[in-house]
Amino acid sequence: MKKRIFFLICLIVFLFGIDVLFFRKIQFLLPNESPWNTNHFFNFLYEYERIRSLPKIKKRIIIVGSSVAYYSIDARSLEKTLKEKFSLDVDVFYLAYAGNSPLYVYLLLNWLTPLDPDLVVYPVNFIDYRLHRTYVLFPDGRNDTVDESLMIRDALTFGEAPQSLWVFPWETLKEVGSEMDTETLSRYIVSSGFTFYRYKDIYEQNLQNLIQHRFGRNTSYHSYMGVNIPEGVNGLGWTGKQFSFFPTHKMEEKGIWLEVTPYLLAGSTCKLTFSNGDTNQVVNLKDARWTNVRLDPIFFRENKQITATLERVWYAHEATGAYLDYHYDPMGVRLEQTFGLEVAKSGVQYTREPRTEDYRYKRMDDKTYTRYFYYRLLEGLDKRPGIGYLVALKLAKERIRTEKFRPFFHFHYLQKIADHFRNRNIPFLLINNPENPISLSWYEDSDWYRDHLLFLKSLDSGSVHFWDIHGVLPMQGFSDFHHFTYVGMEQMNSIYAERIGNLFPK
Repeated sequence: MKKRIFFLICLIVFLFGIDVLFFRKIQFLLPNESPWNTNHFFNFLYEYERIRSLPKIKKRIIIVGSSVAYYSIDARSLEKTLKEKFSLDVDVFYLAYAGNSPLYVYLLLNWLTPLDPDLVVYPVNFIDYRLHRTYVLFPDGRNDTVDESLMIRDALTFGEAPQSLWVFPWETLKEVGSEMDTETLSRYIVSSGFTFYRYKDIYEQNLQNLIQHRFGRNTSYHSYMGVNIPEGVNGLGWTGKQFSFFPTHKMEEKGIWLEVTPYLLAGSTCKLTFSNGDTNQVVNLKDARWTNVRLDPIFFRENKQITATLERVWYAHEATGAYLDYHYDPMGVRLEQTFGLEVAKSGVQYTREPRTEDYRYKRMDDKTYTRYFYYRLLEGLDKRPGIGYLVALKLAKERIRTEKFRPFFHFHYLQKIADHFRNRNIPFLLINNPENPISLSWYEDSDWYRDHLLFLKSLDSGSVHFWDIHGVLPMQGFSDFHHFTYVGMEQMNSIYAERIGNLFPK
């Protein structure tokens, strides 16, 4: 009997040891090859571990929040501007991920203590308060009367907040465990105790990326992370009519993979011409699939830029199925994910690179942009169910304008966040971030919007600062209701730097 108990204890210790060693330690020592804006929660955890391992040698600014935050501020640009204009030598870090609401920012606060921030910046927008969920769950409901406990339970569902189970199970249990049913409670208890269970749905993506980048074709992916193409490439890796690159040993050995659509072929072959000025090669694309192209060995004799030119282009708004998209950009072929690289990029979890869609609106006038906005974001819900949340947000803004402002649920957590920093005398900047003037017009002139601003302003005291800049960026700087294009982010850099720089003593 004693031997059995001893064996059982050894087994439990072994399991916990493996759990801690691999899932809490080793997996974060592997290179992270998940690109920016994908694998959100692993990227967040990986970045947290990276920051925590760094010795603090400069003042630290930490940006928290949702995708609103990491689409708004470029860390390296902000560091550069603060140094040039304010002689502030600081490190700027992100601890943000898509869908991060005030509840989960609040649960993050104790994680910040080991990082010793000198300023915490939190940009927020309407989407962060998740108010549209009331109308999704209760078509005749109102945010000024809905039962708060029902909205809390909805916020704990895996579909709405997977981070609560993957990132903050113990903190979520302590904060809102009393609102959980028995099944949900048991999942959070197991997730709190065993990291392998907690991370089971997110850690493997990085391992898959590592294996794919080294041994695969790199043709199954969500976000392009190859070389920058001078003519531009979109976020999914689609080129225009031309794309230029330098030859690499990997290309010589394995060729290059290009996705060809039936819309490019249009019932016939499509010529693709490669040229470096001295040598020309014509490839006839004839099959609608991922195609391996082998370049003439002459191209690899010297390191000269090669330009590939397609005979024609195709348009996503004329396509069907997975290729359908509501925009008018000329499309060429899709490049493999790590195109033009000998070794895949790593550690770019919070590094944003410009893509062709970021420059789409730069020269549009307001009238043209507005037509494009409604077409691209709000039409064709039956064909594009992915835009459902945007349609729900539009409805929410139109309906909430007739309601009274009620500071419930996530607004309570904004108050708690402000109190946390004020009580510890840590500088905290809450920003009512810019919103697209089109979506802003649906509710800006309402009593609800005015009173919500008064509530946010009431949080301003002591080390807590509130800054309202909801109308400072023109519509051409937005890709949707609340996310900046790369161009918009660049335009906002000096504005953020001015406000942040003035929070530090001279």
